[in-house]
Amino acid sequence: MEQKRFNPAKLERLNNPERSKIFPVDSIVKLTNIENPEVIIDLGAGTAFFSIPFARLYKSCKIYACDISEIMVDWMAKNIVPEYGNIYPMKISDNQIPLNDNIADLIFMVNLHHELDDPEGTLKECYRLLKPNGVIVISDWKKEDMEHGPSLELRYEPYEVKEQLLGTGFYEIQDYMDFPNNFLVTAKK
Repeated sequence: MEQKRFNPAKLERLNNPERSKIFPVDSIVKLTNIENPEVIIDLGAGTAFFSIPFARLYKSCKIYACDISEIMVDWMAKNIVPEYGNIYPMKISDNQIPLNDNIADLIFMVNLHHELDDPEGTLKECYRLLKPNGVIVISDWKKEDMEHGPSLELRYEPYEVKEQLLGTGFYEIQDYMDFPNNFLVTAKK
């Protein structure tokens, strides 16, 4: 059986600058259209590759870089926090993020949805964490044969993610298919 979760021993792959060509972070940051956020949660942050552009753009915003891997959290604390004081690495467990209700303006997940054992449970937790009118952004691998990413069996179609979001109470759900390897879905609480 294929390993569903990313192997932390391969964390340097997450910092490959080629990733920003395949998946342009600035385009995603613009799509979120969030003005002056106070709190952003990067769920499945890995090495904070996607937290960093938010930290640069919103210098007074707290960015919680959440991951289930102690290795990733320790790596971010050692390598990212000294340069980006507004990024806060946080160890989490599935469907449990130790933050208050209604705290986040934005929750952001990249290439994580296919790893979730209980996507609906995770989305319920995201709903709890978001402020009213807060935005969730989910991007994951397109369900197509390609050189990168997990097997097709683990991937979702955007409509499946949209149905899960609707079932959790989210609205104004939109999808974007303009990226070479990923789809992106946004929704509001």
